[in-house]
This record gives sequence, C-alpha cells and structure tokens, in this order.
Amino acid sequence: MTRPSDRRGGFTLLEILLALSVLSVILLLLLAAFTGAARVRETLSTRSRGFRQVRLVLDRVGTDLMGAFATSAREESALSLREDQLSGMPAATLTFTAFQLPDGDRGHPPAEIVKIRYFPRIGADGVTLELHREQSDLPFVENKIASRESAVADGLRGFRIELYDGTTWVKEWPTGGRAKTALPKKAAVTLLDARGETYRREIMIPLAGQEGNVTWSGRRTKQ
Repeated sequence: MTRPSDRRGGFTLLEILLALSVLSVILLLLLAAFTGAARVRETLSTRSRGFRQVRLVLDRVGTDLMGAFATSAREESALSLREDQLSGMPAATLTFTAFQLPDGDRGHPPAEIVKIRYFPRIGADGVTLELHREQSDLPFVENKIASRESAVADGLRGFRIELYDGTTWVKEWPTGGRAKTALPKKAAVTLLDARGETYRREIMIPLAGQEGNVTWSGRRTKQ
C-alpha cells in the first residue's frame, strides 16, 4: 500500500511571479494599442475639423466674390486687395462690394448691397492666424449701422488672395493704369492650414467688365 503524498496542490512563488510578469506584459501591450488607437482617432478628428473649416471658408469667400460688383457711379464700391506679412505669414486684406443673398437666419438684409472685408489677425496662441469677416449692410449710407464682424477660421498659417487682371495674377488691387472701380476677371483664394498644407480655389467674377452698366442701387437700366 502506497502512502499518499504530503505535497499539497497549488502554485509555487516562482510560478506566480512568472504569471504576473506575463500578465503585465500583455496589459502593457493592450494599453499601448488602446493609446495608439486613441491618438490616431484624435489626429484624424483634428484633421477632419481642419479640412471642414478650410472647405467652409473657401465656399464662403467664393460665394461672396461671385456676387462682387463695382460701379463707376460710386467710387466707394471699388474692390481693393493688399497683402501684408504677419509673423512671416502671408496675410491678405480683401474689401469689396457685393450683392447679398437673403440670410436664412436673419431674413432679407437691410439692403441688397453689402460691403465685405476679409482680414487676418494673429491668433490667441500668438503663432497662427485667425481669419475674420466684416460686413456692412448699408455701405452707401452716411449714418450706416455698425458693421458685423466674426471669426470664420483659426489655426491658419497663411491667407492669400490673387486676382487675375486678364493677363497676369496680382496680389495688389487696383493695378496700375486701371480705373479704381475696375474688377478682376477672377480671384484665387489660398489657405494654409495649421500643418502648412495649401488649399486653393479659383472663383470667376461674373460682373467683371460691367462696371459702367451697374448702378449703385443694383437696378439695371431698362432696355
């Protein structure tokens, strides 16, 4: 008859330590995987927001410019463009008069004509640019109501406007030898996002060449 073994079932200290070591390695690998996935998700989300912002700004500037006009009857309707440098970044200021479509939130504007100005400022971080849009709803009235200003984009590395005068692209307007109220045939809007990537859109200006036919009120003469 054999004697039962005195050894009790269980794990030795060495086995427990080894199991804990393996479990720690697995947990570290899982943590690294989850952290990496979170970073990728945050990066993609940030890029998506930045791309959406750029697309909305290009669409808005394009829509405004497609309604741009100038008339020799009112010199203050002229389009002007100036490019400066803010902290070494291209920073254009564009001012023009445009026919304004009704605003879905505010109904019809006080007048069918508005004055619009796009201009950049140094952002709150002191490194990037903020793009602002200013609109005057009664541009030709002496006692006009206050202009409305809003920030339309932030985190930019540059804002540039180029105008095509029929032969070359220029960064200043009006160009030498042209009437002050002359309009360019088309415009190119360029944005540099926070990563330095460039986005460019060209916009035709339908009323270019009609400066002598459009009155300041926006009404066309009877044929």
